[in-house]
Amino acid sequence: MGYLPNKLRFLLRPWAKGGVLLCASSMAIAQDAPGVLALDRQVDDAFRQVLKTPTNQETGLQYARLLVAVGNYEGGVAALERLLLNTDPPPTIRLELAVLYYRLGSYQMSEALLRQALDDTRLANEQRMMAQTLLRDVTARNQPSQLSGVVMLGVRRQSNPSARSDAAQVYAAGHLTSLAEGFKPRSDTDIQLTTRLDHRYDLGWQNEAVLTSSLVGQITDYQSSSGRQLRPNQEDPYDLAWVELATGVRFKPAAIALPSLQVRPYLVLAGLAAQKHNYLNSRGLGLNADYQINEKTLASVTYEYRSHHYANRVDVPAAEQLSGSNNNLRLQFNREIAPGHLISIELGLRHHQTGRAYYDYNSQELRLTYATSYLSPLPSITGAYWSSSLWAGVGKRNYDMANPDITTEVLRKDNDWRVGASLSIPISNNWSVVMQLEHVNVISNLPNYQSRNTSLMGAVAYNF
Repeated sequence: MGYLPNKLRFLLRPWAKGGVLLCASSMAIAQDAPGVLALDRQVDDAFRQVLKTPTNQETGLQYARLLVAVGNYEGGVAALERLLLNTDPPPTIRLELAVLYYRLGSYQMSEALLRQALDDTRLANEQRMMAQTLLRDVTARNQPSQLSGVVMLGVRRQSNPSARSDAAQVYAAGHLTSLAEGFKPRSDTDIQLTTRLDHRYDLGWQNEAVLTSSLVGQITDYQSSSGRQLRPNQEDPYDLAWVELATGVRFKPAAIALPSLQVRPYLVLAGLAAQKHNYLNSRGLGLNADYQINEKTLASVTYEYRSHHYANRVDVPAAEQLSGSNNNLRLQFNREIAPGHLISIELGLRHHQTGRAYYDYNSQELRLTYATSYLSPLPSITGAYWSSSLWAGVGKRNYDMANPDITTEVLRKDNDWRVGASLSIPISNNWSVVMQLEHVNVISNLPNYQSRNTSLMGAVAYNF
């Protein structure tokens, strides 16, 4: 869908929004220094210079930026606060300090410093725009009730949206037979309308409890599909409408002993309609835990149980056999390798149960994502910072029993390989253009399930 995962967007947002100044200065220091001189050595040298000339503002600022470059944000805060003790410090000091407080989640301190920096007439126009952008964000974060969201309208072209087999022959009742022409891969175009609303309400408790809720909906309309009529052995892709609601309380179970740990038990409800008829309903419970290892590293684990129920339809003749439950476990590790550059590793485990063993499977998925934010190559046309991501993943599914309708001699095993890239180009404070390219290759020991699909999507998104 072209989004970065929520945690990735949170970690990158300070650089993409208001933290441009400190990001650029820290990166410049790392690039300009001789390659043979490690950053920790630069920090030591800068500290000695601060001791020699404690009133030198440039020396102190360079020391603070080096501390940020090595990930010592609290040390950077202390170094910048010391500079505020100088007589009439420039407003850029307060701006950079506000960015650091933002990164550390101290939004009230960040807001106060931003307002002081904006009140100073010496603040340059470009820096003033950055401060105003960050102030809008941090002011919203300081409200007890916060609503944000995105609406995206896109067009997507796919080479094989129905994941049809690309084999010449497939199994049917234990025998290989030629694949019918109507079921061979066929490209299609669809229009997508996607909406996501996120609401946070600060409960004001000592454990920093926040009630968080999200509502996601998507409508997909394929060019080759129309009307409401349902029929067996559907050849064309389904027009889809999907909605999901998740709500729960995020809090710190041990705010003093483990201040970096947050957990969130939640409820989830979802529904899917196909060809304007109910297709699938699901509900479940989940538990998410985030642990901030340090300023640059976040580890997450999520367990979710869902029960799903398929509607009785002419095109779903064995609905009672398909209905069942899912147990999902996802582990994620996010690491900021440099300002504006993030690596994410995600491992997913799933146990899928239905009314028939030949529909049941266990799956494992590994996904690697690299996300970055950088200065626009077209600053006179688009927003200051673009963001992009690259990802690759592999998944494996092993089924519990052979399907007698296909063959009793082969137990199905699938391997999914996928690679993709996305680019988000801001064209104003709220509007952006999103592009995404992804290729999926399913390798199966049964020719019925081997397929390839390449998708290319372009969209416009409105963030609020």
